Amino acid sequence: MAPRTAPRTAISPKNCENSMPQDFVASAILDSIRKLPGYPNLSVLDLSCGRGEILSAIVKDGCTARGTHYRSDDYKLTQQTTPLFTGGLQIDDGVDLMKPIPYESQSFDLVILSEVIEHLESFIPIIREIGRVLRPGGHFVMSTPNIARLHSRLDFFLTGTHKLIRRRVGWDLSPDDLYAYHINPVDFPFFHTLLYQAGLEIRAINFTNFKVRHAWLLLAYPLFWLATQLGTRERVTSEAHRRGERDLRRWMLSPAMLASEQLLVVATKSRTLPG
Repeated sequence: MAPRTAPRTAISPKNCENSMPQDFVASAILDSIRKLPGYPNLSVLDLSCGRGEILSAIVKDGCTARGTHYRSDDYKLTQQTTPLFTGGLQIDDGVDLMKPIPYESQSFDLVILSEVIEHLESFIPIIREIGRVLRPGGHFVMSTPNIARLHSRLDFFLTGTHKLIRRRVGWDLSPDDLYAYHINPVDFPFFHTLLYQAGLEIRAINFTNFKVRHAWLLLAYPLFWLATQLGTRERVTSEAHRRGERDLRRWMLSPAMLASEQLLVVATKSRTLPG
């Protein structure tokens, strides 16, 4: 589906495949995507697609896909010396994920948001927009650093700071630099609710990378299980609240939530919201 408005840049799939940052993340995302029903006969939107690593792979598989960029000085685009090539992939420039995105409602079977959401000032607008542009039965695949993993929980308990993959924002950074850092780590319970409000329900949380040296933390699983059960048993006010709390406990105690370095969520649009 062509965008309502957005200039286009073209990138070569062949050359993008050789510049894959964090290979284990891209591989896990591609593995999750390739298991979706109907793949590769899907219409796909890859939001803030970086250098097009994932986009190029799914186009090669046979998907109809396009990506977006917002800033030409995106650190993912400028941190490598390999230039952007012409021909091949459709990339729409100037797509601001903090505003309504320029695509028709119910126009995609799959939306990808890989290692992007933690860089946004707020992820409320883009979750709503993803729910809007997905067709009923369509899928949303997202990855972001997992601050709910046991290693991060221990770090927060001991230091009051989450264990981030990228360094924290510091006083040496200008306001224009903030975009390249993890300024908005994902609070999963809130994210879980935003997905549901956008008509999306989580179907899987998959592994990206598990560091064996942190396996000893799994010995505390019974304690985490009990604490999570007690901590999510709020006094419910409705049946919808009850179902939401039950679903939240399910995912908060999943092995990937507790051990995976990234939070890799696969969600499905189960209903179309009015308006």
